[in-house]
Amino acid sequence: MSLIPADWALATTHIASDYICRQFCAIVGVTPKVLLLLELDVVLMLGCSHLARILADAYLNPVTVNFDMTRYSEVLQKQERGVNLRCEEFLLTRYPPDHEIILERPAVVLDKFGLIVLWYLPGAIDAAIQNDMISVTMMMSGLLGKSITCGTSPKEKWHTNEFNFQISEHGLTSGCINLSPGWFLQAHPAPQFQPEVSATLKSDDGAAYCQAMCRLAALVAAALRVMHSGLYWSSLTTQLGLRVWADTHQTQTMKMWLREWASVFTVVAIMCNWYTPLHRDALSHAQWFDIMTSIGGYILA
Repeated sequence: MSLIPADWALATTHIASDYICRQFCAIVGVTPKVLLLLELDVVLMLGCSHLARILADAYLNPVTVNFDMTRYSEVLQKQERGVNLRCEEFLLTRYPPDHEIILERPAVVLDKFGLIVLWYLPGAIDAAIQNDMISVTMMMSGLLGKSITCGTSPKEKWHTNEFNFQISEHGLTSGCINLSPGWFLQAHPAPQFQPEVSATLKSDDGAAYCQAMCRLAALVAAALRVMHSGLYWSSLTTQLGLRVWADTHQTQTMKMWLREWASVFTVVAIMCNWYTPLHRDALSHAQWFDIMTSIGGYILA
């Protein structure tokens, strides 16, 4: 029996992730075939079946590189952001790349000890659910437009600096925003900083954003459950912990948005027409997965 409240959007996400996980195991030959779920709408059901096949295709196509990811991650400093040229030269000399790899179909990339360091899943999100995200991105035009900052250097607040955005050819507004039902700044421990709903989510269209992202959030959660089940369950525990925190602090706003939030991640970043400089996310760990989902067509990746 699930501990997720039945009226939470996350409950549907959990059902979808369970189906995809079992379907994935069936395709790779671990378990018997599974039946379709009537609890999911047709579009989401088709998207789940498609994603399960792509995940299985990737798992059955391992690509190994001569690289020790564990040792590499241990050398990195907590605040290493990948912009110090001297440090990068040292790392490149100590851990030189094995050889160039061109991935043309779904695959998992393994280090020399068999540790999966990357799942490459082209075409994992079907067209109908991509259209959901294109629609919600257009709804976010106002917030995206306001997010871009101006500065004398591209390195200054690079994640929102105007130098790192391109002009859209499809009528979308460039920008970068974060949505979260329980925003918590890194390196700001309690009681100096407490979780709170992001201002972007509390906007007038916040509920519409959540609704439009429900299917994609379910697929992303399901992919995480297959790729890193431990992190998936930890993420669910975090969501339920936020609910307890909101009850304790009588934060009705957070309780409301937790009910609408379908993602197992507590933060979703929406990046539109964004050029991302080479960098590392500081204050992280090698065991913590991020999932980047590309919507629409692009030339450079």
